[in-house]
Amino acid sequence: MLKISETLAKGVSLMNSALKYVCVGLLLCMMALGTVDVIGRYLFNNPILGTLEVFEILLPAIVLLGLGYTQENRGHVSMELLVIHLSPRTKTILEIATNACALVISVLILWRGWILTSLYWHMGRTIPTIDVPMFLPQLFVPLGALMLSLVLMVQMLENIIQLRKGN
Repeated sequence: MLKISETLAKGVSLMNSALKYVCVGLLLCMMALGTVDVIGRYLFNNPILGTLEVFEILLPAIVLLGLGYTQENRGHVSMELLVIHLSPRTKTILEIATNACALVISVLILWRGWILTSLYWHMGRTIPTIDVPMFLPQLFVPLGALMLSLVLMVQMLENIIQLRKGN
């Protein structure tokens, strides 16, 4: 079971690292597009059409694709006021419980996000200004939820192994 957990953790970490670089690339694209749009608007009186729509797609994409990476590095906001006074075993049990709740919510978001993405795919709707199919930006929701779910499962598995070892 330990070997499976380590292999799964390495795979999920590798995927999160790849998505981290995708997020960095998207952020760089946003910066470049914003700079060129401002220069075009104020120097040449010719802004880039669809800049706002592209920003409305890329900003949520960066947030959603970064969910798993943030959870993997335990970067989400947490309240430790009471937890720091608990025993290590109780902390681990509490972390398993909170990760389980988060996993249920994440799987629900994954499921409903996939249904909505599929619906947009079949409808064939596009964003009129930039002529991008609506299902593409919507695809970031289930993908982000999938990565978060995988990280939560790995962390729960690691915590269960830690409890079994008695640490």
